[in-house]
Formats: sequence, structure tokens, C-alpha cells
Amino acid sequence: MTVPAHVLSAFQLDDETPAPAGQFWDDGLRFGRVVLARATETSAWSGKAREKAEPPEGLRISRSVRATDGRLIVGGYRATEFAPGEPRERVDEAVAAALRYDDAVDGIDVPAGESSLTWIADDRAVWRGSVVSGGVVAHLDFLAHLLFDGHAAPVLTDFAPSADLRPRGFTAALVMVDGLLAGAVDTDILARWSHVPRLQYLAQQAVEYRRRTTRGLGSDVCSIDDIAEVVASY
Repeated sequence: MTVPAHVLSAFQLDDETPAPAGQFWDDGLRFGRVVLARATETSAWSGKAREKAEPPEGLRISRSVRATDGRLIVGGYRATEFAPGEPRERVDEAVAAALRYDDAVDGIDVPAGESSLTWIADDRAVWRGSVVSGGVVAHLDFLAHLLFDGHAAPVLTDFAPSADLRPRGFTAALVMVDGLLAGAVDTDILARWSHVPRLQYLAQQAVEYRRRTTRGLGSDVCSIDDIAEVVASY
């Protein structure tokens, strides 16, 4: 990725030597303590939301880095504070972090307007006709954006918002489903988190969401059917 000079200047990264940040930073470039990556449709919203979010103890959130003129997006690029760590098979800890995320984003609304993003459309389709009260904006790819570094609280690198507000606990249920699909956790995880209100329903919604987002990927669909049976029998 070759970043235009005016973008580097806007984020004051002219004198930094870049290095690949890796797939968990959206294949961006790391310039010291800042990761520069291509912006997406939800990047501006995510940047503002991460500035507003107030994570409780046990969860950290990488903040956006604004350009010298205050912009979040410059020339199609966004900047984020770098934090060390990588995804780990620590799914129960990720579930706990997802529940803390619900508290962190309480009061933050979803992006305004219609979205052309397929994953947001899939979320809207799964929840069509549902009435949610007291919900929060869900994170639709939480597990892939949560990094662990030793005993430090995990850090969330970006937000992937739902189309509308979803019930508290849905992000956590989606983490459980994603962990099961990855073979990163045992099926008893549902029992361990049975105190989450309406967990079976939320997990069923998470399964249907993943069924849509992984359609056409062959064997993964069979895995989803297996997880659906686990959820149904929970």
C-alpha cells in the first residue's frame, strides 16, 4: 500500500518508517504508534463512536487519530492508535469483553442513512420485523477485532456496527457462535454464560446472521448447521 504524501502529512506521519500492521489491522501500515488503513463506509462513524465510547475496566478501545485539521478521513485513509496484541483462543474472555462493550456504547446510535455494505444488509434481514427496546449498537465482527496481549485487558481495534440497535448480549452471543465455528471453544460455553438474558434466542439470531455472511463458502455452511443444532439443544 502506497500512501499519498498529503495523507502522511495530514496525520503527521512524514518522518515515520512504515511496517505492515497485519490482517487484524485491515492490512494497514503501522507508523510507530499509529496504524493507517484504507477507510470504509463506516470508518467515520467508527472513529467518532470510539471517541465517545466509555469502556469499563476490562476492555480497552483503540481511539481514532485525527488529522491536523480535525478530519477522521483524509484521501480515503483513516488512522488508529496502535496497540500490541493478537487474536487468541480466549473466547470466554472475549464474551466478557463483549458484554462490557455493550456498556461502553450505551447511548451511541448506529450510522445514519442506508448502507450499501452486504454485512449490514444481512444483519438487517435477520432482524427484520423485530422490535428492540433498550438496545445498543451491536458489533458484528467483535472477535476478529479483539486483541490480547498477555494479562492486559483486551483491546478493540475498530467497530463494525449493526444496521440498527440490537438487544444487549447479541454481540456476546455472536462471539460465542464465532468461537464455536472456529473450533476455538467447547460447546459448554452456552451453559457457562446462561445468565445472559435470552441467550438461546440471541445465539439463534447470531447463527442466522453467520449463515448469511458465510453463504457460498462451502463447508462452512455445514459447520453452521452443526452450531445451529448445538444452540437449539442448549
